[in-house]
Amino acid sequence: MKIIHSTWIIFTILGTLVWGAQALADDLTVSPDGPEHVKIYLDLDEALNKVFPNADKIWTEEWQLTAAEKQSLEFALGWRLTEETFVFYKASHKGKELGYAMVDQQRGRFKPITFMVQVSPLGKVGRVEVMIYRESRGDGVQRQRFLKQFRGKTTSDPIRMNRDITVLSGATMSSRALTAGVKKVLMLVQTRYLND
Repeated sequence: MKIIHSTWIIFTILGTLVWGAQALADDLTVSPDGPEHVKIYLDLDEALNKVFPNADKIWTEEWQLTAAEKQSLEFALGWRLTEETFVFYKASHKGKELGYAMVDQQRGRFKPITFMVQVSPLGKVGRVEVMIYRESRGDGVQRQRFLKQFRGKTTSDPIRMNRDITVLSGATMSSRALTAGVKKVLMLVQTRYLND
């Protein structure tokens, strides 16, 4: 009885630790290094104003992928998509289309990085803006010094670390996260709006 009781206690403790770690992983408002390391740089409206500074109209469109569309996108990207529904922001100025934007999240070392990617009507990456960073290290990826290297990229570019994207020293996982996210958003916009 003593052995069973001890085993039950050990499983209970392990279960609590696993549940606690999962809860931390799922809570996007906390950092594994403490709440002081959650850095909110831009809210949604601020990010949209940065990527579409001249817009007089911004609206959203939702895209629910079919199984075939999802499979095709996964093949093109080279990895599985966890989402099946995507929200696009479209903007115009005096009736002239300014392009598209999406908010995406990609996991850095431990927690997701939230960012916005803007794509021109010609299918070129415009601005990339980090909105929320949730870790104590690697937040240099939010600087334009790193982000500007995505500008002008199209689906014809590799958009891969150590190919056409230079990794930020001390922020390898964050660099990888943003690189994957930009490529994903570009591919989604291209597939949804620019393929004829």
